[in-house]
Amino acid sequence: MPVINTQKYQELLSLNEDSLFIRIDHDEEMVATVYKVLNGRPCILKICESPFDYANEVYFLGYFSKQILVPKIISTVPLGAENFAAVLMEYLPGDLLTPHTITKEIAFEIGKSLAIIHENKTNGFGYLNRNLELSPDPILHFKAKFEEGIDECKGHLPKDTILKSLNYFNDSLNLLEQVDDPCIIHRDFRPGNIIIHQNTLSGIIDWSSARSGFAEDDFCSIEHGEWGNFNGYKNVFLYGYRSVRTVPSYNAVIPLLRLNRSLAVIGFTVKRNTWSNIHARVYKFNRKYIDMFDFEKS
Repeated sequence: MPVINTQKYQELLSLNEDSLFIRIDHDEEMVATVYKVLNGRPCILKICESPFDYANEVYFLGYFSKQILVPKIISTVPLGAENFAAVLMEYLPGDLLTPHTITKEIAFEIGKSLAIIHENKTNGFGYLNRNLELSPDPILHFKAKFEEGIDECKGHLPKDTILKSLNYFNDSLNLLEQVDDPCIIHRDFRPGNIIIHQNTLSGIIDWSSARSGFAEDDFCSIEHGEWGNFNGYKNVFLYGYRSVRTVPSYNAVIPLLRLNRSLAVIGFTVKRNTWSNIHARVYKFNRKYIDMFDFEKS
């Protein structure tokens, strides 16, 4: 993780000299450094190493500001010679959701919110804010990300696992031909990116991975164990989703999506050399999934 000079951001954002920066740490935070800033009123400063992550955060927070509950942007800092790009945003009251704090009311609200996200149809698959042409084919964009994860895992995962993963992907391509029409997806829709307060949804955060994709992709985290058993309220979550749009038939494609997610997480943590320390827990979870994956079943 980079060393952050908070004084630089204090100057760039014209914050009070006595502003207090409190680092927010948790082991699933991978792509940004986040501070709670006490500057008269509390706010959140998200510092993005990647300019693409910064651009995504700004784009989607603005896009969804009147559709669902997301933090309001207060100010932004573009990438500079001596600083990473950053977003200063509203501090949302509450706590990060955990599987055991899901209630009936919360389950319905987050299901409905996810469906509202997916109701935003697009003209193709890919990135909406990079001046790149969207692809009408769901396979092309997914394949590029899958191969990126594979490349990052080479030299770390056994060669046999790499080969089996590629073969499984090629054998499963037909499943991607049947996915939902292109729409906006969050792509990291999990409890750690949802804030709740007094048994209500306070906001959905971390839009750095959002893009135009297929709705099934956002159900991957739900089936990947990151939501536990929804504290017994999974059906209520699906009911909330169904109150806005039809739940996609995602079961057939989920193994491929989970394999892709695990490879991406392992590759990322290996690339940053955090797989054996600060991201060890999430690494071990995804490594176990790949080690136990049934490559013969497709």
